[in-house]
Amino acid sequence: MSEAKTLDVAAAYDVWASSYDGYDNPMVYAAGQALSQAPLALAQKTILEFGCGTGRNLEALAASGASNLIGFDFSSAMLAEARKRDGDWTLFQADMSEAIPLQDQSVDFILFSLTLEHVADLVPPLQEASRLLRSGGVIKIIEIHPFLSLNGVSAHFKTADGEEVTMPAFAHPFQDWLVAFDHADLRVTGLKEWQPRDFGTDAPAKILRRGLDWPWVVDWTLSPA
Repeated sequence: MSEAKTLDVAAAYDVWASSYDGYDNPMVYAAGQALSQAPLALAQKTILEFGCGTGRNLEALAASGASNLIGFDFSSAMLAEARKRDGDWTLFQADMSEAIPLQDQSVDFILFSLTLEHVADLVPPLQEASRLLRSGGVIKIIEIHPFLSLNGVSAHFKTADGEEVTMPAFAHPFQDWLVAFDHADLRVTGLKEWQPRDFGTDAPAKILRRGLDWPWVVDWTLSPA
């Protein structure tokens, strides 16, 4: 068996972009289910997704009534896929570990979904999210559960010719999250650890392989402190 090829994050997602939405990925399924079941009031709200990828989450949020959708990603190929979904969205390329070119207190709802595993230091992106959030706004973070990431599970995929591709990823225990929230002046208003039993009988086989009780994603809801 050949060794997996490791690419930097942007390059890996550039390769993955065209097949990402059709890939059999239990983590993406779990995150999508968590988002779809979230009680969000987004009518006429401005939405920002850090690491919007192909725009699948922005599309779901638009269907929930959001009127102004903004997203950015490190991968130009993922952004190209997102632009195919809706030409009215504001999309741009950026690194979430750096300053985001948007005004203070300019968005009502911010989403991180399966992106922060690629960030070594959680504080800079969360501080930027806190800066951008309007009073009364909400941040939702849906990420790989620490029980999995600390056991070596991270984003990876196989190309059409069977080559496995990995990329840099960082395991963040719960302490890292809580410390970062404190530094970013954010408070936890909701927390759910999504298990296979939460997804019902239609859950894919891959997500059942660890049993019904093993959590796949952690789902944080945050507000300004």
